[in-house]
Amino acid sequence: MGVIKNSRRAWYRENRGSTLVEFALVLPFILMLFMGITEFGRFYYTRLTLQHAVREAARFAITGNTLPDPDTGEPMTRVESIRHVIMEKASNLDLDVELLEVDPPDGGGPAQVVTVTARFHFEFIAPVIRQMFPDGGYDFTVATAMKNEPFFD
Repeated sequence: MGVIKNSRRAWYRENRGSTLVEFALVLPFILMLFMGITEFGRFYYTRLTLQHAVREAARFAITGNTLPDPDTGEPMTRVESIRHVIMEKASNLDLDVELLEVDPPDGGGPAQVVTVTARFHFEFIAPVIRQMFPDGGYDFTVATAMKNEPFFD
């Protein structure tokens, strides 16, 4: 029994440093994998949030309704109302109102097709992944089209 015990100790002493070297070699790959998974999750969440906001705005647009201005209480135009819905549904994103488009520009009439489009620049946080993309981010566009209901003005 004493021989087995001594051989285990000797084996442990001989391999103790190799474990640390192997860990040091594998650690950068594990960190890159973790950063990649995290960034992909952030990007996917951002895209889904914006897609949901655009769909909700299009659903609002097809009704022909308008919203009251939150500051003054006066009714906003249809396009301002549609943009307000997008901004409200995607409030956790840093959206630029100028990159939100509605076609036709007035929101369209009854039975017309209205298209709501949002463009967004996603910024990566992880330095290694950020260097892989020009400008440190990725531009994408989300759009949806729906037919207006037969509403009355």
